[in-house]
Amino acid sequence: MAALGNYIFTLVILILPTVQGKLDGQAQIVYQWKSLDYSWQNDTAKQQYITDKRFIVENNIITGVKVLDGSVYVTVPRWKPGVPSTLNKVIINPTDTNENILEPFPNWKMQTLGDCDALQYVQSMEIDPNTGHMWIIDSGRINRLTDQPQNLCPAKLVIYDVRNDQLVHVHEFPDAVVSRASNFMNDIVLDYVNGVASFAYITDTADAKLYVYDCQRNTSYFFKHPSMGIEPGTETINIGDNQVITSATIDGVAMSSDFRFLYYCALNGYSLYRVSTALLRNQSSILSVETVGRKIDLTDGMVFTDKALYFGGLTTNALYKWSTSRVKYSAFNQEMVISDETNLRWVDTIAVDDRQNLWLVANGLDMFVSRRRNITKTNIFIWKIPVGENGYLSAAISRTRDNISKGNMKNVACNTVLLSALTLFIIVSFILQNK
Repeated sequence: MAALGNYIFTLVILILPTVQGKLDGQAQIVYQWKSLDYSWQNDTAKQQYITDKRFIVENNIITGVKVLDGSVYVTVPRWKPGVPSTLNKVIINPTDTNENILEPFPNWKMQTLGDCDALQYVQSMEIDPNTGHMWIIDSGRINRLTDQPQNLCPAKLVIYDVRNDQLVHVHEFPDAVVSRASNFMNDIVLDYVNGVASFAYITDTADAKLYVYDCQRNTSYFFKHPSMGIEPGTETINIGDNQVITSATIDGVAMSSDFRFLYYCALNGYSLYRVSTALLRNQSSILSVETVGRKIDLTDGMVFTDKALYFGGLTTNALYKWSTSRVKYSAFNQEMVISDETNLRWVDTIAVDDRQNLWLVANGLDMFVSRRRNITKTNIFIWKIPVGENGYLSAAISRTRDNISKGNMKNVACNTVLLSALTLFIIVSFILQNK
């Protein structure tokens, strides 16, 4: 039976490429770069950054992408020296309208190295379309792909109101939760409870941890489980003629659209796992993990819509869809959406906008890590793919408000509406006391 199962799984993989063109003519590359550039204050500032080696062109690569109100936000991790800005918005170059450049977000000051109030290293972030809040994970560590990594600041979670351009909240992770000396905070998803984004779940690809941030209590903790480690035999990743040897643990993470389960996988692993959010919300829970099934390929980023799980295929330069419409997850539920040997090399982060489009970054990360990246050729791509499905955060407030009508308001502490009410109360009290 085992041999028959392996045969069937192999047959499915061989059949799937026949559907790779079903979105041809719809999927499009929105942005592409040979190398990245920024919206400098002036030419003198740019030249000074280059002279001081604070801007080393070949060390800049995009990993994360999220979209809000038509604007595209990207992260440039500080794996190596010479990354001037780690969180940015894609804009048109005002001096060359044929070129797209990166504008530091929210500003240049927030990119200052060594300033622990600023952003040090952002691998990824999430944007809640319901509130316009961007949840930014900052590991605090830079140059981790060099012989001299620097642990500049404690890891933190920054919540920023994009639409109103203001800081909402900062949570600094205790060192007992997130190690200042070894963490690699990788990806983040949000969990809605009673109409409010009440929890954030963050993967740590170096320390094999899953972090939980409880917004109501402004506290954080972590879970560890054997499923978060690598799978033996997957350490070597072959992509075309390039070979990368790595031992990356829990990496990709996705929240189901009903907020009942958190799904995750190791980068070096084919297995997909899930855990109940009811357990994750309770710090004292004993973690019970369910094996969902085996993915067709190794994966970095993934995301849920209201219909399926989308994930990248590292060795096949492809994007896959794992349908949740059937009762049981299996290889038969997985199909290749699109593939491209050149322009879909290493699908990193995947996101869904409010117009049912899926966005992804393909950055050829294997070439960057192995020092084979050629910046004279286009090597970073941002795709937009219409899928006709909503993201997991779509209409989350109304979809999760059942308990609010029953008088359960305890989680609304994370809601800015309550904060506004509190502010009003303080003002009124002050006026009454001074009559």
